[in-house]
Formats: sequence, C-alpha cells, structure tokens
Amino acid sequence: MGVLAKPTLSCDAVVLRAFPSGETSVIASLLTRTEGFVKVVAKAARRPRSRLRPLVEPGRLVSVELSWDPARELQYLRGGSVRLDPLLTGVDLERSAFLLAALELTDRCRLNPGGEAAGGEVAGAEAMFGVCDAFIRMLSSGADAEPARLFFAFEWLLLKNHGLDPEVVACAVCGRVLDYSGDGTNLWFQPAEGGAVCHLCGGAGRPLSREALAEFRLFETGVDAGSAGRPLSRILRRELGAHLHHFLGFHLPGYRLPVALDLLRPVRRAEESSS
Repeated sequence: MGVLAKPTLSCDAVVLRAFPSGETSVIASLLTRTEGFVKVVAKAARRPRSRLRPLVEPGRLVSVELSWDPARELQYLRGGSVRLDPLLTGVDLERSAFLLAALELTDRCRLNPGGEAAGGEVAGAEAMFGVCDAFIRMLSSGADAEPARLFFAFEWLLLKNHGLDPEVVACAVCGRVLDYSGDGTNLWFQPAEGGAVCHLCGGAGRPLSREALAEFRLFETGVDAGSAGRPLSRILRRELGAHLHHFLGFHLPGYRLPVALDLLRPVRRAEESSS
C-alpha cells in the first residue's frame, strides 16, 4: 500500500515578520494572496546556506510552497523563490523604517472575521495583499519615490480595506463640497465625524491645510509613478502623519504608532535643528 503524499499549497506571499525558533529554525508570519494570514516554520533557515533563508526575510514578496494542513496552526515551508526584495537596490534608513512600519500595521490591524469586506476575513486579507504588493513595488521602483508619501497612501488604503477611509470630497457632517476660498485655514479634519469638515460645521479637531487636502484626495484616487516622487515638505509630512495617526487610532482596533517609525526620530530632530 502506497504512502499518501502530504497536501501542498503554492501561493504568493508577503513576509510580515520572522523570529528564531530552536537552534536553527525560523517562524515567519506571511500574508498570502489566496489564504490570508499564515504562520510557517522554516526548518534550518538560519543556516548560512539554507535555501529557505531568503524566503523568510521581512518585506520580501515571495512565491512559496507549503505542506498544507488547515487544521494546523503552523504550516511547514518547503521551498519557493523570491519575487521582489524592496531593499535590493539600496538600503536607506527612511525606506527601511517605512517598510517595517507598513508590515507591522498589516500584521496587527487585521480584518476581523465577518468584517465589512465581502467574504469576511479571507477576502479582506486578499485585498490587503494587493495593497502590500502595490506598496512594496512602488517602494522598489526607484530612488525618486517619496517614502513618506507612499507610507501615508498605504495607511489610507489600510483604512479603505476596513471600510473606514476618510471623507475628503464633501463635508463629513453636512455634505457640502469642500473647497478653499479663503486663506486656507477654514477646513478641519475630525476623526469622530469621519473626515474633513467645512468651516460651517468645524471648529474642533485639527486644521486641514489646502496642501494636505490635495494629498488626501491623491491617496483616494491612487498614487502613481508620476505623483510618487513629488517632494513633501517637513511641515506637510508632519501634518499628514498627525491626521492619519489620530484617525487610525480613533477608528481601527489594535492600532498604535508603529515601533519602526522610532528609527526616524533622530533624523527628524536633526532636520528641525538645522532649519
């Protein structure tokens, strides 16, 4: 009587995080295109010549083959190939920090089963795979891309995947089309109301500048190669980050500021002291 082969699964995945297990193995958390979030064990992956080692580096897009048993919490990584390494063209602190921050948010802020996305958890994870795939490819496209803008656009799409993207076309309270007619200080951004608020309904929350509104509308329509490289001023970068941080914290369970962004604090302090 023959021995039945163990079921296998081949799929594309984003490596979200990895940590050592035992003397030489690695446990990695993957976001797959077809099965959502999957945790795998890569035997002997910490050995220098291991063929599995390149497949468990966080941030990489990989094609993997797994020994597949849906009843198991841990799947076994059997092999695969690296499709894209976003840091292959060069490692710099800013790109690395924003990449790790995006992976951290993806792993922590998962769509709950039965969530708003059609099909529940797996459908939401599939959509999130597309968001991560696009972010990593854009981050890898060249030195001209502004990493901070790509990360803010990623946060926007994370909210969108949860059905929580902010309103930035019309006032979130009265529905009046948002427009600047004065000195640029008459709009507000209020997480409790769901987005941007006109001067008649506002007065609370944080002021929303003309430039920040334009960036948010860009995030809503999609950042492309042409818009990704436009530089962000330090003031605008800080405003966008603060608005999104407070909106995410108000609406998204499990959110907190990614630890990876702490890597950028010395750089930002140096920028401020030199200006």
